[in-house]
Amino acid sequence: MARIVCVTGAAGGIGAATSRAFAAEGATLILLDQNTADLGGANGISLTADLSDPNAVRNCFAKVSEVFGQLDALINVAGINHRSPIATMELAFWTRMMDVNVGAMFLTAKYGMPLLEKGESPVIINMSSISGHVASADYPAYVTTKAAVESLTIALAGEVAARGIRVNAIAPGWVDAGFTHAAMATMQNPSVLVTKAEAAHLMGRMANPAEIATAIRWLASPKASFVTGQVLFVDGGLMRVH
Repeated sequence: MARIVCVTGAAGGIGAATSRAFAAEGATLILLDQNTADLGGANGISLTADLSDPNAVRNCFAKVSEVFGQLDALINVAGINHRSPIATMELAFWTRMMDVNVGAMFLTAKYGMPLLEKGESPVIINMSSISGHVASADYPAYVTTKAAVESLTIALAGEVAARGIRVNAIAPGWVDAGFTHAAMATMQNPSVLVTKAEAAHLMGRMANPAEIATAIRWLASPKASFVTGQVLFVDGGLMRVH
């Protein structure tokens, strides 16, 4: 029987790559995003929602319950970024970062848990970042949310272990997608950022989204059946550089 996998942030670079990876192994997908998510010919449904909105998330999982009755994997990729030091950051931006990057994971876990309990070898995987360990002064809200994601992951793993649910996080380094592309779009000379990003890793390059998706698939698979409460660094050696 095909695994039923929910991917949040499915319209983004890593989310889309993750969706394609699970589709390739025959999974049935529930794709959640604030933007319209493209199923790409895969089996499943796509739902548009602001994942920081409790009612929207509750309604999404009510739909999943109605259509599928269970969930085997919840992959929380959705997130946003905002560049601003604390001194000039508006409270609204700080609050929005917390609500989307951490609050949405709380909500999807809360409303997805009853479905996961009915699933086969159920697992939750949360998207963290190496930024939770190597903080940047330009992105204090983002790095704070990613550190919080890891604490949430560890706490949740302890809470649901007796229910047979594994919970882990992925912490990528620089990825040639999403936030990196958004930052490049604001620069007169994007190659400067690319050079900096490549030099930050022992491997001398950024990850491509498919490499992050491969790590997510492994954590969600039976091959990782004894792994829970962990943060997997998929960082090309960035932490070793630091």
